Amino acid sequence: MNRLYLDHASTSWPKADGVIEAITQFMHECGASASRGNYAAARAAGGIVARTRQRLATEIGCNDPACVSFHPGCTAALNVAIAGLLAGQLSPDTRVIASSVEHNAVLRPLHAASQRVGAELHTVPTAASGRVNVDAIAGAIDERTRLIALSHASNVTGIVQPVAELGQIIAEQNASRDPTQQIILLCDAAQTFGYLPIDVTTLGVHALAAPAHKGSGGPVGIAMLYLHPSLHDIIEPTIHGGSGHDGLAETMPTAMPGRLEPGTLNVPAIAGWQAALNRPVADPQSISKLATYLHDGLAGIEGVRVVGDRGELPIASLDFGSLLSSAEAAAILDGEFQIDVRSGYHCAARLHDCLGTRPSGTLRVSGGHTTTHADIDRFLAAVAEIAADSPGGQRCEAF
Repeated sequence: MNRLYLDHASTSWPKADGVIEAITQFMHECGASASRGNYAAARAAGGIVARTRQRLATEIGCNDPACVSFHPGCTAALNVAIAGLLAGQLSPDTRVIASSVEHNAVLRPLHAASQRVGAELHTVPTAASGRVNVDAIAGAIDERTRLIALSHASNVTGIVQPVAELGQIIAEQNASRDPTQQIILLCDAAQTFGYLPIDVTTLGVHALAAPAHKGSGGPVGIAMLYLHPSLHDIIEPTIHGGSGHDGLAETMPTAMPGRLEPGTLNVPAIAGWQAALNRPVADPQSISKLATYLHDGLAGIEGVRVVGDRGELPIASLDFGSLLSSAEAAAILDGEFQIDVRSGYHCAARLHDCLGTRPSGTLRVSGGHTTTHADIDRFLAAVAEIAADSPGGQRCEAF
């Protein structure tokens, strides 16, 4: 039986057409560093970086490619945003707000930054549905609030969160605030970039991070950070080093994006991302239809509970009850059915508190661009067999 990969929320596989070839071609034919010389190969490397930066800016509705900086991953990009934007704003009187759906890539750096100065990190719980209540976040805003984090979509449930609604609320708040007291809206778009349209203006976000290796179908090891122009002079570099600009200066460049790009850029990965972006734009309706097909199928299996509401992305978290842990179910799917899924907490502990799945987490299935209805059928048949054969047989009464 062929391997069936259904862990696209972790990383896409296989990669988009042309990605491997672009990386290999760059390594064979160019191999130079970008912004580290004026010879032909260095200029070629710089051209790859510039074109990819421009393409990414266009993809998110940004007119200025200088607003997009490259980082070694989405976690790194989020850390740069959080530490850099809060560097001069945190004090014991400051409040930072995060939703309970946030990934540890957001929660942990927020916790670390707040702990350093004794600022308050307020996490707004969500309902068992997994959907964020915008009014609950709005109700937590006070005059001390400087940053709010809300993921575009949950990596546990696939639910797209109301970022644009929150962006509008923050814009209204900022309109009456002093320029030095503005609220920053940070968005983790790791699960949506490459699957759903993203427009930073429509969303009202000030900072947005996304990786190459998920919805884009690109390589690991590279991600982008969008930063609103109003924050270019505010953000502090968190890593310092060579930048290829003004090498005699003792500080990082003042202009973006060089301000946030120390060291040698991962041009091979950027070349791979550029190739991935050349893939035809995904039809959001096909992603929605795949999500519906997955959830409709799961609804017909007795003894298995889908945690939270139906998400707009083809992601679902399952609970088999007390008779079978998520880790055991995932091991059976791997060993007996050659189906790759993930079990555990998916780096989102606060959300499991709200979903009631903290004891063992969930079994998460996640489809992607290459997932077919036949793939979902194979997964559903395997889950139905596991549910029927596990201790207690059909355990719908357990819920």
